[in-house]
Order: sequence, then structure tokens, then C-alpha cells
Amino acid sequence: MKEHLLNYFDTAKTDSVRGLRILVEYFYALDAYQKATQRDSHIVSVFGSARSKAESTEYKRAKKLGQKLYESGFGVVTGASQGIMKAANEGVHEGIYARLKKNLKSKKVEIVNTPEYKAELKKFSLGLKISLPFEEEFNPFLGTVATFHYFMVRKFFFATLSSAFIACEGGWGTRDELFEIMTLVQTGKTPLVPIIYLSPDASHLKADVDFCLKEGYISKDDTYLFDIVTDYKKAVAIIKKFYTHVKSINYDKKDMIEVYTNKPLNNAQKKRVRTLVNGKYKKFFTKDGVGFYKNRFVLMKSNFRSFGIVRKIIDTL
Repeated sequence: MKEHLLNYFDTAKTDSVRGLRILVEYFYALDAYQKATQRDSHIVSVFGSARSKAESTEYKRAKKLGQKLYESGFGVVTGASQGIMKAANEGVHEGIYARLKKNLKSKKVEIVNTPEYKAELKKFSLGLKISLPFEEEFNPFLGTVATFHYFMVRKFFFATLSSAFIACEGGWGTRDELFEIMTLVQTGKTPLVPIIYLSPDASHLKADVDFCLKEGYISKDDTYLFDIVTDYKKAVAIIKKFYTHVKSINYDKKDMIEVYTNKPLNNAQKKRVRTLVNGKYKKFFTKDGVGFYKNRFVLMKSNFRSFGIVRKIIDTL
């Protein structure tokens, strides 16, 4: 039966086989990333140009970013290709190598061949490869990787796996991924996560945002959904700060936003949240707009437009 299915994939008309291939890719990826998602640490998506060379400044910056994320306890997922993607995965490799070099007693051991190294790379260096004729090879610093035929399924898993997104400099693919996740978070189709643009000169993005604000295509609150930074250390610090307080966010129940915290909020934090919900953002919530429980608080939205408001509330913590 397996042989018949493979033959069907190869010979059937695209319209006939597309639905089946999408379904198979989905379950294939679920299986591939199952172990990587069964742990407490968060995974950060890093994307950028596949054309950046190893000697370039942006490559070196992305490599340092990957290492810093690993050292801070975060996994890294990329598009599994070259350039910025390879750099971020290489940074994870460097972090693992440096840590194991200190821990392994025998200096003669080839660290990358040890079970400890392979297990750590499998958990912390992930890739979601797209099948393209001009990008056939994986980068060599991946522990867990799957290949996708459809961008849509690949994008779904970027959103599913990632607890934060860092966009470095890149072309249309990078912009597509950046604005895709910003749209998903803006509209509440995926819960709020840190979204960061890392660039020494982000004037092009700022100009685009300013234009959209001027024309009324986005609101001021939408701009709270992302941060623009020039330093990779600052990018990691923003994510660490966010997850110091937030354990998870749930939108499942109608008109309710549940923010689960790592520890109960103190009175000062509760007061700051109430001040925003009952003051500046009063029109977006019901009369009793917020309720506090042991390790979560619940926002009751009504005339709600932008999840950037939720980011402002979380920032007050």
C-alpha cells in the first residue's frame, strides 16, 4: 500500500493529490517535532535571508543570537537553509559545544559525536525546510528537521512550535514570515508572543509602519505587538522578560483572554493591570474587565480591536 501511495503522489494530477499531501505533511511534521515540543523550555523562531554569507556582519550577528538564545534556555527553529538560518542554528551548536567542553572530563572526546551533544542538538536546534530546487541541502547544524512541500503547512508549524519570533534582515520570504505572524497575533488567530525585528537600520520598516498609521490602516495599539532592536542581546532580553511573568496565554473561550503567570501577581501588579483595563482601555473591556486568580488573570473583552493592548497590559507586570 505504501508503494501505491508513493506512486499516486508522484503521478496524480496536482489538484487531485493536494489535499492528501497537505494532510500527510501535517501528521508527518507532528511526529517529527513531537519530542522537541515535550519539554518546558520555549522555542524561538529566527528567520532572515538565505543569501547572507558567513563573513557578513548579519551572519555573525545571527550566530551570536542563536548562541545567546541557547545559553538563555531557549530552543531555536529556523527554515533549515543557509544564510541567517544556518547562522542561528550554528550559534546553538556553538553554545552546546562550549557547555559540553566544560562538562566532559576527557578533552580527547570528539564532542559532536557524543550522545550528549546529539541529544541536546535534537532538542534545541530545529529546522522546517521548504522543498525548493535551488535550496536542496539542509544546513549541517540541525538536530531535528522536516521537509515541506507546501509553504502553508510549514508556516503553520512555525506558528505552532514558536513562543517568540525574531526577524533578521532578509528579502520577500523574511517579510512574508514577519507580517504573517504579526497578522495572526494582531487578529487573535494565535496567542500573543514576542515579535522582534533585529536590524542595525530598521528605517525601512519604521517608514512602512508610519505610513500605515498615517493612513489609518493600523492603530497605534497594533504597534505594541512588535519591538525593533539593533542588538541581539536586547532581543533575547525582551523574550526572557516576557516569559519571566507569562507561562501561557489562552484565547479558547469566547470574549475571554486568560493569561497564566509563573507566580501569583502581587498587589502592585494587580493595580497596574486594573488601571489600564478600567482606565485607558476601558472601552475595550466589559464593566468588570479583569479578574485575578491564583496563577492567572482573565480579561473580559467587548469592543476589542487590537491584541497590542494585551501586550501593553503584560508589559506592566
